[in-house]
Amino acid sequence: MATAYKNFNHKRLDALLHNRLRLAVLSAVAHSEEVDFMSLRHAVQTTDGNLSIQLRKLEEAGYVAINRSFQISRKQTNVALTTRGLNALQEYRDILQSWLDV
Repeated sequence: MATAYKNFNHKRLDALLHNRLRLAVLSAVAHSEEVDFMSLRHAVQTTDGNLSIQLRKLEEAGYVAINRSFQISRKQTNVALTTRGLNALQEYRDILQSWLDV
């Protein structure tokens, strides 16, 4: 019996987004225009160091924009989703959705 399979080519998935923490970070940032570092850390339940590393990778890929400033003698870091990041997230979602459609 011949069975027709969908194209489950895992190489189509963005390897950068396939990391569960980076996917969570990008998804959390997508819900707001801009998210402050502490709120984001709380939302994705990780450490400062781990979040910083993942944000650096996402920023290098052009998926997020990071705005660093000083507010009342303390450092303030805000993260915003870029158009490129939104497109990558939507494409990732669309690929997974096409695999799950029965």
